[in-house]
Amino acid sequence: MEYMLAMLRWIQTMRNPLLDHFFIGVTILGEEYFAIAVICLILWCVNKKAGYRIGFAYISSWILNFSLKEIIHLPRPFELDKRIIPLRPETATGYSFPSGHTQSLTSLVTAVMLALKKKWMYLPGILLIFLIAGSRLYLGVHTLLDVTGGALLGISWIFAANIIFDYAESTGRKAVFLIITVPMLVGMVFILTNEYYKIAGTFTGLMLGYFLDSFYIKYQVQGNIRQRFVNYILGIAVLLLIKTLVKKVLGDSLPADFLRYFLIGTWITVLAPMLFNKMWRKGSKYTQRSEQSGHTKTPPF
Repeated sequence: MEYMLAMLRWIQTMRNPLLDHFFIGVTILGEEYFAIAVICLILWCVNKKAGYRIGFAYISSWILNFSLKEIIHLPRPFELDKRIIPLRPETATGYSFPSGHTQSLTSLVTAVMLALKKKWMYLPGILLIFLIAGSRLYLGVHTLLDVTGGALLGISWIFAANIIFDYAESTGRKAVFLIITVPMLVGMVFILTNEYYKIAGTFTGLMLGYFLDSFYIKYQVQGNIRQRFVNYILGIAVLLLIKTLVKKVLGDSLPADFLRYFLIGTWITVLAPMLFNKMWRKGSKYTQRSEQSGHTKTPPF
């Protein structure tokens, strides 16, 4: 461990304002906002099934991360060595191993690459994984062990999550998702952190939407570029409104965080798809306006 702490002290000597801003920007990609934006884009505007696959794999990876942190209880490097000065320490809550930001972005990137199967994504995706890991080292909030563990766990879990998802889809036994859901809900008794409750709320909303879509909503991505753009902007605007208003009304507490992110997950997977279905069904006033505007090109997704 000492050589890994020495590595962080050495990296600390190379800090400057330009690199500080760069790596702070990179580390933001490992947080919830970027992932939610990507998942919404794919689920609403590209491919619904890929969106659910990515959402399930990504969010369940976070559940695994929080669970392992609570089991391993490894302190942060700046807690072990007071000479290490963390940057943006507000993102370094809880225990250190495995790195949540690294596992998060690694999981997202891997899930997207496997779901969409676009070769051009591979090089940028791998680069992003190295950058997020490097950013956590540069900021002094994780060791090499933490980020390596986070990356390997992220990749490994995405393959495992895809096996679970494929089994549920091919056999119709969607109750298999209870393998993740039940332990996650039990974990809420033991892992009393805001971040865990947010993830649990989002995952519950995602699973609710997945089941309702299978039997009732049956959302399909359709329409031209303009229609998909409208879907995305409207969907994100309402999502931000829910996030802001519920927090203002209920404040900060574990139950409030669970409810707020459950509503966000429900909006993403239930209410927004129902709204988009209604907006763009054949003969609706929105469809007629779109056809009259002449924007009929369909995106090459």
